[in-house]
Amino acid sequence: MSRQLINISLKQVLAGVIALILGYLLDLQFFTTASAGAILSIQLTKRDFIQIGIKRLISSFFAITLGAVMFKYLGQTFLYFSLFLIIFVLFSWIFKMPEGIVLGVVFVTHFYVIDNITLNFYLEELLVLLLSLGVAFLVNMFYPELSKNRMYENMHKVDDLVEEYILAIVNDFSSNSINKLENYKDTLNKIMNEAQMVDKNIIVQNDHRYMTYLYMRNLQISTLSDIYNNLRKIKHNHEYTKMILDYLKEISNNIGFSNNAEKCLITYNELSSYFINSSLPKTREEFETRARLFVILNEIESFLNLKIEFHQKYPNFS
Repeated sequence: MSRQLINISLKQVLAGVIALILGYLLDLQFFTTASAGAILSIQLTKRDFIQIGIKRLISSFFAITLGAVMFKYLGQTFLYFSLFLIIFVLFSWIFKMPEGIVLGVVFVTHFYVIDNITLNFYLEELLVLLLSLGVAFLVNMFYPELSKNRMYENMHKVDDLVEEYILAIVNDFSSNSINKLENYKDTLNKIMNEAQMVDKNIIVQNDHRYMTYLYMRNLQISTLSDIYNNLRKIKHNHEYTKMILDYLKEISNNIGFSNNAEKCLITYNELSSYFINSSLPKTREEFETRARLFVILNEIESFLNLKIEFHQKYPNFS
């Protein structure tokens, strides 16, 4: 079972038990609904809960009020319960709050089966609603998931992935390397999916710098894929090829949270100047090879600039 499934299961159990105990201690007639509502309101992330919880509160409040008024003054009949369902479900979908339909209908069934609908019972139903959503809110907000620590873990994993990717390009040009490099992309996608869930759990002071960092690395992986594809198209040996591969190896040793790309860019400029000022190619084959190597060099510059631009946006990144 994944960490996410374990966490949401524990949160549901915790919220359900707490709401059940509190509802029982408050002597609420339908205290078990508080437990069911709390369990239903638990979400994978804090941000999801805030977005869905507000809709569920408004929709359920409307359902309780509408049900109380209809059954009090029109009667507790099958016909009016059906009419309530039509009005309430349409209301929920029109105002884009379908998340509250199930919980709202559960509350209104209490008005349908109780003998006497009073103001006290109406207020008690609202208390059950607030209790279920309140407990779910506290559990969702304060459940210890160590979000930032997990985000750091993901960033370290992606950095390691980028370093391995570069070294794979440098060390392996066999046909088997294609599948190997594709595996890096699959691993990156899994890390990105988990990181997106973690990012939604960081509510306070979240400028999304950690996700931006991962997106930057994702773009770098795509750039490395282009570099690899261009290197494979080179059919003739050339001394500049080894120089570029050595430079890529140097870059792999400088992968990390710090802005080492600035230092690598200095080496890039020196290498680029050397290529530009060297003698012109003498054969067609040499011309094609050097043209391809020049394209690769430009892609390496793009790779470095992605990191530099990130640090310009987040100068105090840590």
